[in-house]
Amino acid sequence: ANAYVTGLGASKRIVVWDTTLAQETTDGVLTVFGHELGHYALGHVWKALAFFCLLTLVLLYLAHRSIGPLLAARGPAWGIRGLHDWACLPALLLLICIYGCVGGVLGGAFSRYEENQADIYSLEVTRGIVADPGQASAESFQRFGEKVFVDPDPNPLDVVLFFDHPTLAQRIRLFATYDPWSRGQEPRFVK
Repeated sequence: ANAYVTGLGASKRIVVWDTTLAQETTDGVLTVFGHELGHYALGHVWKALAFFCLLTLVLLYLAHRSIGPLLAARGPAWGIRGLHDWACLPALLLLICIYGCVGGVLGGAFSRYEENQADIYSLEVTRGIVADPGQASAESFQRFGEKVFVDPDPNPLDVVLFFDHPTLAQRIRLFATYDPWSRGQEPRFVK
C-alpha cells in the first residue's frame, strides 16, 4: 500500500495506489489521502526541491574549500602534485562522499519534519469526516508495520542516519495524542 505527491505546477498530483484502496479501510484511505493532501497543500514538493538544491550547493562549496587544505597536508604523500593534477580526483570524491553522508543525515531530518507535518495535516483535515482520524491512522500504520515487519523500536542512531520518515512508534504516538481541540487550542494547519 502506498501513496505519494509528485510534480510541479500543472503536473502536480496526488497518487493513491490501487493496493492502498484494496488493503485499507475507508477511514484508512481517507487518512492516507489526507496525509498526501498535506504534502500538496503545504508545498512540500517545491520546498524539498529547494532544500536539497541548497544543501547540494553548500556541500559542494565545502568540498571546494576543503580540497586545497587536504591536498596541502596529504597531497605529497599521495603523489598528487596539486589541484590541477587528475590524481586529485579520488581525494575530491572522498570529500564529496563524506559531505554526502552529512547531507544524507540533514536530508533525512528535513524529510522526517515534512512527514510529521503531513501527518498532522491529515489528522486535522479528516476531523469531522472520519469518526476518529487518530485511531484510523494508528490502525493503518499498525497493520502496515506488521505486514512489512517494521522494527517497532529502531536504534536512534539508525533513525538519524537512515530514516526519511518518523518511526512507526513516533507516528502512532502522534496519532494517539494529537488533539488541540480538546485543549481549546488552534490546529496548526486546517483552521
